[in-house]
Amino acid sequence: MSGVFGVADPTSQIDMRCLAGRMAAAMSHREWFVSDHVADDTRRVALGRIGIGIFNTGPQPVWNTDRTIALAMAGEFYNRDALSLHDPSLTDEQIALDLYQRAGDDFARRLNGAFVIAVWDIPRRRIVIANDRFGLYPTYTTCRAGRLIFAPEVKGILCDDTFERKLDPTALAQYMRFQHLLGERTFFEDIQLLPCASVLVYDLDSATCRLQPYWTFDDIPYRPEVGFGEAVEEAGGLLRRAVRRLSGDAYRPGVYLSGGLDSRTIVGMTERRPIVSLTYGERNCRDVQIAGRIARAVGSDHHWFDLPDGHWVTTHVDFHLALTEGFHSWIHAHGITSLPPARQMIDVNLTGWDGGTVMGHADSVEPLQMYAVDDIALIMRMFYLFNQEYTWPSLLEGEESLLYAEPIRARMRGLAFDSFREEITPYLHGRPDVRGEYFYIRNHCRRLTQNLVTFTRSHVEVRFPFFDYDLFEFLYSLPALVRGHRALYLALIQRETPRLAYIPYDHDEFLPTTTPLRDVHAVIVKLRRRINRHWRRIFVEHNTLYADYEGYLRGDLREWAEGILYDRRTAERGLFDPAYVRALMQRHLSGQEQWTIGKITPIITYEMMLRALYDGKAH
Repeated sequence: MSGVFGVADPTSQIDMRCLAGRMAAAMSHREWFVSDHVADDTRRVALGRIGIGIFNTGPQPVWNTDRTIALAMAGEFYNRDALSLHDPSLTDEQIALDLYQRAGDDFARRLNGAFVIAVWDIPRRRIVIANDRFGLYPTYTTCRAGRLIFAPEVKGILCDDTFERKLDPTALAQYMRFQHLLGERTFFEDIQLLPCASVLVYDLDSATCRLQPYWTFDDIPYRPEVGFGEAVEEAGGLLRRAVRRLSGDAYRPGVYLSGGLDSRTIVGMTERRPIVSLTYGERNCRDVQIAGRIARAVGSDHHWFDLPDGHWVTTHVDFHLALTEGFHSWIHAHGITSLPPARQMIDVNLTGWDGGTVMGHADSVEPLQMYAVDDIALIMRMFYLFNQEYTWPSLLEGEESLLYAEPIRARMRGLAFDSFREEITPYLHGRPDVRGEYFYIRNHCRRLTQNLVTFTRSHVEVRFPFFDYDLFEFLYSLPALVRGHRALYLALIQRETPRLAYIPYDHDEFLPTTTPLRDVHAVIVKLRRRINRHWRRIFVEHNTLYADYEGYLRGDLREWAEGILYDRRTAERGLFDPAYVRALMQRHLSGQEQWTIGKITPIITYEMMLRALYDGKAH
């Protein structure tokens, strides 16, 4: 994955050049990956970047004129016109370097974009790492025993042979209960994810790190005076401007088109033609059928990638693991089969990633969050949603107590809930109508669904129209009720892309329009379903899911999954009770319960992660 990497250690005799080379090699997953680094064994610093040859194509790091400050960067800026007034020909890397020299640690606050930057300041004997407001280029860090190591993948840090690979039991507890981690935690103690909107400063003289946020959700003003019509007009204009900026340059744009609202809105607003759209999924699923209609309506160059059975999972599961490092279970690997041909057709994916969250949905105005009677009530509600609603249902408390083997069972009890409570506590002081959403964005969007971006970036770059700074800040300055239940979103679609408001939405197959036709069409859809259910199957129905992971695990993937779950290595770790693991798999195979897959796949993925990152070397 694209990012920056480096090492700083003023006291050890580690070979900086050799370690930096191993890090670059470990994270170069395909032949088109490019990397540059510089190493100085005298000053005890190495600094580099890795990418896929689309953004940031010039040599790195870049240096100032007297070669006393070096900068490595991945990503891009969207306010470069305001930043490069003296020389518009400067690259983003040169702009960042110039801004750092003028503004110091405050430079990141003035940047607008998706980026991560690392600066080696020789005169001040320090390393500075900064990222964008949403952490769109994940970066992992460790500052242990006086040594700083950072990289876009955990395996980059693990290239240090002296690093003690000590597993974090709280991370294990979180993963089994939520299917992802929370906050900045990783599976290893002493390795953290760089927080969003942060500047990390490592001082070579003291061999210590200092972390400082430069922006928080609290910086967003509250504007309850904005009327609904004004909000629709302003949000539509901001989103259209973001789409135009992200699709109007020399790169070839593309959109992964589903039957949802986010991708259709982007492709409908994209003025550049032709534009490529891509869809993956089973032939008869709603995504494939509805996306085809949207593509025809906008005239995109559309490509569909079939998922006829589950064998594609075993073909790509190791690559998916190498990219996401277990933070993302294989049941979220959909789309990975389309990446090789996508690289031939597009340079950047204009992603609708979590646009529905930003624009507003039913969860935005859930009374149990907005009007929670106290903090404990909100914590309990959010814990339930993270455990049972936001992805496939996970282990319940009783199941958790049976999962772990006896040596660690008592130690694991309560870790997931206690850590959840700890992570949500800083959000409790925020605006009551949005504090649950802010926690969701940082701990579900960033720690689970953003991994879709991670593996996509192995082939093409990704841009985020819905996470445009101005759009995001405007939407969250509004009362949640204005956005809730997609009220604003549907009005925006009707105003900005009216043709697409009359193509059904995959979630419920209703029309995403604000006209009376929505209610009429909804009645027809419900009537068709009732006839099919109670009389005979007259009307065509399309599958809700694009991939039948539940079915895969009972058929095409059963032998592969059982080969991991029942393997001697898995049992001998002493983490999971073999009898309960076998019983859980039998429950799934029986077909008597729905969604048991969310209880099984974390076990499989965690064991795969251990074999890849814990048992052996990362390089």
